[in-house]
Amino acid sequence: MSFAWREYLVLADALLQARTTFAPEEACCRAAISRAYYAVYGAARTYARDHEGGRFPATGDAHQLVRTHYRQGASPLHRVIAANLRRLRHARNRADYDDQLDRPVALAVDAVRRAQHVMVQLQALASTPL
Repeated sequence: MSFAWREYLVLADALLQARTTFAPEEACCRAAISRAYYAVYGAARTYARDHEGGRFPATGDAHQLVRTHYRQGASPLHRVIAANLRRLRHARNRADYDDQLDRPVALAVDAVRRAQHVMVQLQALASTPL
């Protein structure tokens, strides 16, 4: 059974909502940003593979290849998804690797909202003829 990538977005939102009670606030925010990205990346990769013939390696190179797939996609919505993937990947890299993260709560709120929008965009893509 395939993993439901949307569940990572549910986790990201839960981490964000519980950021002052579950664990240190910045850690919750960083984890929420990371899970929000991976929710969208996994869902976008799966959609491209299952519905558009995308083929991606099981390596870190797949992240760029998934973005390229959407950037070169057949519709303007593909390009919007690509731009959102790029922004979320940038936020995820900052959350996972930077020692100092300015405004982690604002970044996490933005990442979760953006990821929610991408999930809606992927659903819209699925319902429009290519």
